[in-house]
Amino acid sequence: MGSAFLVIGIGNTLRRDDGAGWLFARGLGDALCGTGAEAEVIVRQQLTPELAEVVAEHGVAHVVFVDASTEIMTVALTAVPDAEATPPSSHHFTPATILAIARRLYGAEITGWLVHLPAFDFSHGEGLSDHAASSMNLADAIAAELLARANPR
Repeated sequence: MGSAFLVIGIGNTLRRDDGAGWLFARGLGDALCGTGAEAEVIVRQQLTPELAEVVAEHGVAHVVFVDASTEIMTVALTAVPDAEATPPSSHHFTPATILAIARRLYGAEITGWLVHLPAFDFSHGEGLSDHAASSMNLADAIAAELLARANPR
């Protein structure tokens, strides 16, 4: 499978900075393709259990979830931790849960990554705050870091 990526942008473009996940995911997909890697981008307002089947069907080696967060001040790339494929107690699904379901139900052999983007303004409307918008120019750097982590020498 090599460097095949599925990039999943999470958020709502009608809630200002919450749309950063969609915008950054598209830029990251372009940046990965620009390096010669295979990358496909999909966007969702939230994670649902059906996404595990979508992840498995793509047959990629790596899934990258991109989401806005009020808990960080700079763009952060982390590995998605392993989780059990047990049903969550609420309607909230995490990237770890989606990957666990894809592994358990569909036998997907996949590595997960999470890109968190700083977000400050979740009011109704389109467009990003200045700080969130400044993160968009880091897609090339995150693509390079993903490739380095996915293909260690």
